[in-house]
Amino acid sequence: MDVTFATPGGREFTLEVWYFATVREMKEAVHAREGIPVASQRLFLAGREEEEDGQELDDARDTAHYGIVQGSRVVLVLPDDAPPSPSPSPATGVRVAVSAPEIIGPRSVALDDVPASDTVARLKELVQDRTDGALPAARTALFLGKAEMEDGKTLADYGPPADGMDVSAVVHPQAPVASGGGGDGNGAGARNQQRIEVSVMFGETAVALEVGAMDVVRELRKEVERLRLPVRDGGYFFVYKQNVMDEDRTLRWHEVKNGDTIEIFNGTVTGGA
Repeated sequence: MDVTFATPGGREFTLEVWYFATVREMKEAVHAREGIPVASQRLFLAGREEEEDGQELDDARDTAHYGIVQGSRVVLVLPDDAPPSPSPSPATGVRVAVSAPEIIGPRSVALDDVPASDTVARLKELVQDRTDGALPAARTALFLGKAEMEDGKTLADYGPPADGMDVSAVVHPQAPVASGGGGDGNGAGARNQQRIEVSVMFGETAVALEVGAMDVVRELRKEVERLRLPVRDGGYFFVYKQNVMDEDRTLRWHEVKNGDTIEIFNGTVTGGA
């Protein structure tokens, strides 16, 4: 991945760095490219070099620990560099409120002073820790409005407002366990199945539908197309009680009941274990 190194004096250069490379290995790459001795280099996360705690990168830590990804910026400070001059910058601490009522209850999880340079992937780890694993980082998707936040982007990339970010969370389903037995869902049993009424919601629009309890989630796409809701062609997915629905599973498997609401989100499901 490409990482940009910048000195306080305004010099910049970009190096290719391996994923999970250690800070020491990054310094060795700088030495090979620029001839700067490893012992003379001090590396900082961009925007953090002037903080009292220093936030100097530890040689033994790796890029994943610091959330360094494709396109990240690292400040390179050398012994003869003048102290960096203060410059206007966004607040380094962002307040993030994460909601997932069906999983963690009606109150949001509030994280104060999350560094704006932290990635979304790092935010997921913080949320996992704060919820004692109720929102596992590997299976959680975070949404700002209706748009899924990308793991490799920083909070600063989303232009956090001064009063903080309100983020919603959904959890990807665990990998299904294979089950034996049979019967297909298209025979007489499927035709005579129990009918239930559910609400399908997209944004502020909610539509009531009568569906079969044994219908697979994929069948809902036909109804969405019939209703002509303003969703992307094929580029949307269904969420029930804050969990992404498995489209090859039935509504009954998801425990959808009469009167329940299923939400539609534009985008594609990424990540998961």
